[in-house]
Amino acid sequence: MPAVFFILSIFSWLEIVVCFVIYFPIQFLLFIFTSPFDKKRRIMHYNSSLLCTVVLAICPVLRTRIEGRENIDRSKSHVLVMNHQSFIDILLFFVLYYPAKMIAKKALGTVPIVGWNLFLSGHILIDRANRKSQLDALRRMDRILQEGDSLMIYPEGTRSKDGEIGEFNNGSFRSAVTTGTSILPVVVDGAFDALPSTAMTVKGFHKLKVSILPPIEVEKGESKGELARKCQDLMSEELKRLRAER
Repeated sequence: MPAVFFILSIFSWLEIVVCFVIYFPIQFLLFIFTSPFDKKRRIMHYNSSLLCTVVLAICPVLRTRIEGRENIDRSKSHVLVMNHQSFIDILLFFVLYYPAKMIAKKALGTVPIVGWNLFLSGHILIDRANRKSQLDALRRMDRILQEGDSLMIYPEGTRSKDGEIGEFNNGSFRSAVTTGTSILPVVVDGAFDALPSTAMTVKGFHKLKVSILPPIEVEKGESKGELARKCQDLMSEELKRLRAER
């Protein structure tokens, strides 16, 4: 059985690579033809969402369930907050079909095709060792929210080492309290079991669960620390609920 899962895992990686290779020329053409009038790159985002939907649908070892879609209001801007269990989380973000600019490490931008797409789609890549890069990113984050677009952040800062929700970085909530933008909590479960940060192959069949919680209203100037703790506690409880359903 381990050999079977190894073969299925290799197939899963190959289908991801093939899908992305086929997809990128289409995405590049979309950038050329739509960027003059689609400044927020929403068309490109929905195209990426379609790609990720296909990738997960074809993958033989993963099945995805999303609940709480009714809590998404695309007419408003939000700071979408997700727990970070695995590389798979990026795919799960896109299958929400919720246009938002992702905040990611600059190193991700060096990954062929994936990084190129993030750059062309206007996502924010931060060099954590560069103070100027961080300040520029903060200003851009505020501007995005003020212009009516949304952000997506991983407040833990990195992938979980045990699948649990780690401590949230208060700074992740800075733009929300600066602009008075509501938080949209999204809880992921199952991605860590499928592909933890220390693994390269998926062992076994896994169900990925995504729960979109009701928005948390935010007032300008409220405490970043209190908002971070409130959001962390709420998402931790939801993670427990999802796991109790297994």
